[in-house]
Amino acid sequence: MNYDNFNDIEALKIAINMEEEGLEFYSTLMKNAKEKWAKEIFSKLATEEKKHEETFKNAYREITSSSNAGQGYEDYTVSEYIKHLIDTGVFTQKGEAKRLLSQIKTEIDALKIGIQAEKDAILYYYETAKHARNEAGKKAFEYLLNEEKKHLKLLAEQLKTLKKKSPGD
Repeated sequence: MNYDNFNDIEALKIAINMEEEGLEFYSTLMKNAKEKWAKEIFSKLATEEKKHEETFKNAYREITSSSNAGQGYEDYTVSEYIKHLIDTGVFTQKGEAKRLLSQIKTEIDALKIGIQAEKDAILYYYETAKHARNEAGKKAFEYLLNEEKKHLKLLAEQLKTLKKKSPGD
């Protein structure tokens, strides 16, 4: 990806990809889960990732049809910082979900990767909301920032419950 003149449209493209990768990740976990609780949690998260993807796609359509669509971030340090968030994020690159799914051996592994993905999304959406120039993009990032916080809480609570049951992990 070219980060020169990083803007709201580019930020939304990354966000759409993050939600698509999250959808693939949670859908696959749901299909492969053996435990009922895992199927329920991953099904819920997959459904919500699909809704999030649509929210970002709607914001993208609104922004690309407006007159200030190409406006970029003026502060080079902001653009550079967001570039680093993308480069190090869990679901920011195509194919990342498949790669991570191949590394999962237990439900605890799945929860830990999901937790990291949600943390990455929270940080990315927080920063892009703070620097967004277009109101539609800003609202989408702010709304989904709060949604991802709920996902983090759900996954973290389940991880805590599982660790109580198997203290060796």
